Amino acid sequence: MLKKLAITLVAVVFVGCYNLDNVGGKNSGGSIREIEIAGSQQTGGTTTPTTGETVETKPQQEEKIVSVDVNDENVNDYLTIIKSNLRTSAKKVDDNIRNQYTVPIGETLVFPVDNERAIKLSTSPKNANPKVSLTNGKVSFRTVYQGQYVLSTYVNGSVNRKITVSAISKYDFDEKDLYKLILQDSEKRDKDVENAVTLYKMLYPAGRYSKEVNYLFLKYAYDIKNNSLINEALAGVKNDFSSYSDSEKATILRAAKLANKSIFIPSEVYNTNNSDLKNALNEYNNSSKAPVDRATSTQVDNRTVATEKNKAKTQAREDETSIADYAREKVRSVVGGISGTTSTATTVASAKSKAGASTESYYEKGMKNINSNPRVAIDNFKKSLSSEKIQDKKPEIYYNIASSYAKLGNRAEVTKYIRLLKQEFPSSSWTKKSEALSNLIK
Repeated sequence: MLKKLAITLVAVVFVGCYNLDNVGGKNSGGSIREIEIAGSQQTGGTTTPTTGETVETKPQQEEKIVSVDVNDENVNDYLTIIKSNLRTSAKKVDDNIRNQYTVPIGETLVFPVDNERAIKLSTSPKNANPKVSLTNGKVSFRTVYQGQYVLSTYVNGSVNRKITVSAISKYDFDEKDLYKLILQDSEKRDKDVENAVTLYKMLYPAGRYSKEVNYLFLKYAYDIKNNSLINEALAGVKNDFSSYSDSEKATILRAAKLANKSIFIPSEVYNTNNSDLKNALNEYNNSSKAPVDRATSTQVDNRTVATEKNKAKTQAREDETSIADYAREKVRSVVGGISGTTSTATTVASAKSKAGASTESYYEKGMKNINSNPRVAIDNFKKSLSSEKIQDKKPEIYYNIASSYAKLGNRAEVTKYIRLLKQEFPSSSWTKKSEALSNLIK
């Protein structure tokens, strides 16, 4: 009898420890759904409600991150949890004045300030756009992008202190494994790749595999001939166009042609010896569906650089859409709803509509003429440098001026602006791209 009782007690202890491990974040894999249910049973709580009520949680201990298997089921489950938290305005309320806070992505952090009258976002992860507000002495902070954010508080117009907010994922999706899942889903043309890409951008806003993920998403969109997804994906790859392989460049051009979208093609691309890329360039420029026509060539030191002539109605505003805009549009669909896959056609269309109604800046005029009229482009880019607040675009403008001068065969000015680019922005991606221009004019 005593022997049976001992065995029973051991079994109970073992099961209890197993559940605690799951809740405490020690498990090294498994289903998010099972973990959520186990956590609910262990704490006597319930799963996240789906009604419109506001859910508040008091911080009782440091947030624990649970390791899970990286698969489509867990990706979709976690996005559903985040969506539910956004819809129900789930809040983490901390009544203490601190300089450091932690909050799960998708939840709203609420904390007090010390008689400070204003708050401003100072730094954030690349491509992230958190929501921050200060009302009645309480700060509300929410983001769906993992990373560290620094907020500055103000008293009488002067900075009083810095507050660091760490936005974390409740579940540890290894970046490399998530990239492998995206690769696997894209090869199978599985619609789950859309959710995997969304989660990757939320967890790794400036991840090691961002360039590869952007291309895989574009190739998937091109393979299934989905123009709406192609539009999203083009915004993600175009700023890295020069860094892709010739084969990848060819796919990007064919996708742009299919979606009837204009993209900026660096002049050095036309010097390729790759037959597939040459064919893609010809298809893109000569097709009646292409947004630009093939134009005459301009001589640059005995080398022919092909240029393009824009049609009367260009889509220059779309061309300047940054990777940050793409990431925001892609993830914003999580707020609107997730039903297995995500789509941002509505938000993208809204953004385009607003952009079309605004007055063109010198920068926009420069982008409009960069292929068809280099002299006009140079003039507008220089005006932009002197009269517009475009510090974030300055490296790109330097590069575009140098590229435009290259088309005109002006070596001295090309060298001048490449030198300015290297001196002021040595670590910029545009500085790396300028190396090709330097080789072009030698």
